[in-house]
Amino acid sequence: MAQDPSASASSVKNKLKESREKEEECLKNLKDNQIQLVKARTEAMDVIYAHQRVVLRLNEEISKVADDVVNMQAHYRAERETLLSGFVGTLLRKIREKKANVNVSPTVLARDVPKYVVPLYTPSIRCFLPRHLEKPGSYRCILKIAECEEFMTLTNQDRLELLFAQHRCFGCFLPVFVAEHTTIAHCPHPRYCDLCKSSDHHQLLCGPRSAYMKLQPKEN
Repeated sequence: MAQDPSASASSVKNKLKESREKEEECLKNLKDNQIQLVKARTEAMDVIYAHQRVVLRLNEEISKVADDVVNMQAHYRAERETLLSGFVGTLLRKIREKKANVNVSPTVLARDVPKYVVPLYTPSIRCFLPRHLEKPGSYRCILKIAECEEFMTLTNQDRLELLFAQHRCFGCFLPVFVAEHTTIAHCPHPRYCDLCKSSDHHQLLCGPRSAYMKLQPKEN
């Protein structure tokens, strides 16, 4: 039995139509997927750029904080040196004011041999009198201060002014940049004064006790 040609043509058209619709649907889905992939890639790039901006901002802040720390340390060192110089300068000025009324005790306690007495805990460093220095930082005198008659026969005030002029510690007599401390309270070198029976200063630097106590920094 032969098929109706019109029915067969209609069936082919329907199948072609369905195939075209499926093809269009596939193309549409493919385009949607491509759009989503492009969008996802764009969002990922935005996240990466945002992360890079945050890292750069953090690096700038870290650099700024580091500069602030360095500036603060420099300011602290300058303030510390200013306070130290101010205290020592005030100490020397008040000692000079007292000189007219009270004589500073010298080290020389005997006129016969020995010409002077070496107090207990006298620092054992090379003599640093200006006339015994070949040039700044080098020594010409081979004697220690306890062996140098010129140094040991100075008055206590002259020794105090010498230490201050050469920026030396009042405890160990070393230059401050060598001793690595800026106050006598932080100096580990032992001290004792047989004149006033005190262990807070050297006998080589002892002045009038009433004036000395007024000039000492208060310890917490």
